[in-house]
Amino acid sequence: MNTKKVLFLGLLLVVPVLVFLLLKGLGTNRYDLRYYYPEVTDEGEALVQKGDTVFRRVPDFKLTSQEGKTVTQHDLDDKIYVANFIFTSCQGICKKMTSQMTRVQDRFKNDPSVKIVSYTVDPERDSVETLHQYASLYNADPKMWYFLTGPKKEIYDLAQHGYLLPVQESNDGTVDFVHSEKFMLVDKDKHVRGIYDGTIQKEVDRLITEITVLQHAYKQNEK
Repeated sequence: MNTKKVLFLGLLLVVPVLVFLLLKGLGTNRYDLRYYYPEVTDEGEALVQKGDTVFRRVPDFKLTSQEGKTVTQHDLDDKIYVANFIFTSCQGICKKMTSQMTRVQDRFKNDPSVKIVSYTVDPERDSVETLHQYASLYNADPKMWYFLTGPKKEIYDLAQHGYLLPVQESNDGTVDFVHSEKFMLVDKDKHVRGIYDGTIQKEVDRLITEITVLQHAYKQNEK
């Protein structure tokens, strides 16, 4: 066998391997979830430290669940979670969102690394008992899915400054109401990694897929 034939056969063997590695690398980059909400300087520019953009973390909170138990960010340590804001007397988008959120619960119900957090934006009426009844309507597992109530100021500060959700203001300029259809995917480091319309099935399908993508990324980093 002459040299040209040997080289040709060698290329036939090597090229598929190179193509596979290239596609694998491209696939990894393609499915890497972005980070939301960079910290900003006083000049309004993204804060950069050691060459990397610094992103906001969802701040700590201390609220009460539908079981009457205190829940803080520490209960979500080393967890991926999905957050949204609802109120039980809402007859519109809240029902759609909560119904869609049950799909997330059903998909990850046997996975202790995934949690769901639904904050009420009407804490004056959404007592622990009210949230318990509401959660029961949707077969929410209290070990996985927290419905949280507490001081209005704390919840609204969290919505505004943690999740950067818009709020309505009353005529006197005070914060009046948070009303959002957004589901927020939060990683183990409390960074927001995805934002979805919780009333649209395809968006929630994407959320479910991206939770799996995020889990895979953690597993890859552990190797």
